[in-house]
Amino acid sequence: MHLNNVLNALRIIAPLEFAESWDNVGLLVGNRTRDISGAMTCLTLSATTLDEAIRQRVELVICHHPIPFKPIAKITDDTTTGKLLLQAIEAGIAIYSPHTAWDNAKHGINYQLASILGLQNIKPLQLFAQSITSDESVGVGRFGKLESPMTVVQVMERIRVDIPNIQPRHTHSASLSISSIGIICGSGGSMLPLVARRGCDAMLTGEATYHQCLEAESLSIALLMIGHHASESFAMKELALQLQTLIPELRVIASQLEESHF
Repeated sequence: MHLNNVLNALRIIAPLEFAESWDNVGLLVGNRTRDISGAMTCLTLSATTLDEAIRQRVELVICHHPIPFKPIAKITDDTTTGKLLLQAIEAGIAIYSPHTAWDNAKHGINYQLASILGLQNIKPLQLFAQSITSDESVGVGRFGKLESPMTVVQVMERIRVDIPNIQPRHTHSASLSISSIGIICGSGGSMLPLVARRGCDAMLTGEATYHQCLEAESLSIALLMIGHHASESFAMKELALQLQTLIPELRVIASQLEESHF
């Protein structure tokens, strides 16, 4: 089938209009009219995941983190990015990134994290402009209330049930009681003001800077960090499942070799 048919399906799952304005999403490498028979999802295109894609004989890699992310003047093997792009092109592999469109999608990463925690009345931290969509179930991040208050450590253990590879860190006491949680996957510390405006007493994200942790303390918001990789990689398996459901005739797999120790 044409690659473009697969791209259309991906846009149904994670409309690119939902991406942040600074992001680089969509088809980053490839010919839309070529025929493909297989696709692989992963969090990041690396030497490991690219080698896996080549060995699995897929013609499309759907990597969450864009490559390239910023404009580049040259594609040579002098840089890691250039080397990976050259190898992908030489192997006939197209590259697509949904990134923040998948974060913010109706059943995207932030929603999945909220569901893992069993949050009630899940809503976006910030709605999109009406020019993008009038659907109030989608937007930037998610927030909601726990069915009953939990301590910081209990929240972390609840997440660990579904995401075993978390690397938990947090501000405030481990015994602090939490009732409402705002969620931004990945590096979400800059979104603390959104969480504060929603009246949440905690924020779940992948990672945050030292100064963002200090800001969380000043706002009396417990900042729960589970690791950038852990906060997003689990959802790439779900993305593969959703794409396989939309296009049964396409072979869709999630990376089995990708892992992170940081």
